[in-house]
Amino acid sequence: MFKKWLVVFTLLLSSQAHAYQEGEMLSASAQAQLGLDPNRVSLIDFFAEWCVSCRAELPEVNELTPELSALGVDVVGVDVDEDMAVGIAFQQSLGLNFRVVNDDKQTLVDDFQPIGMPALYYVYQGQVLKVRYGAINHIGDVVMSDLKAMGLSK
Repeated sequence: MFKKWLVVFTLLLSSQAHAYQEGEMLSASAQAQLGLDPNRVSLIDFFAEWCVSCRAELPEVNELTPELSALGVDVVGVDVDEDMAVGIAFQQSLGLNFRVVNDDKQTLVDDFQPIGMPALYYVYQGQVLKVRYGAINHIGDVVMSDLKAMGLSK
């Protein structure tokens, strides 16, 4: 557990860390590993079993997934747990109904370098449209508001 917190703390303080920002393009390797559809907006959600805020956010995102899909938005989770069995058990305990990439080798988290958990990235055609870090109350409402501002709403 200490190692996990140390990694997050190091990312927060590292002057070398460069988290993806709005307008930047994801690396080709990240796009391939995530399996993103370039013709749909993707909501990429970084999370881990040890992240308390993730436990609150994920059920809301999960519940919103069918509505997002109808709007042309794919939800892709990235579980950064180093122990894949722990991550998969966590995903199953929440009954996640969206695709999850298990990043136990930390390649995606190293590429994205999120500065908080959970971390949400809105991506279209490989470009980061918006980023949200950390615990956000009523994340479902925030996601729908973000998508409305991007012109994606009913």
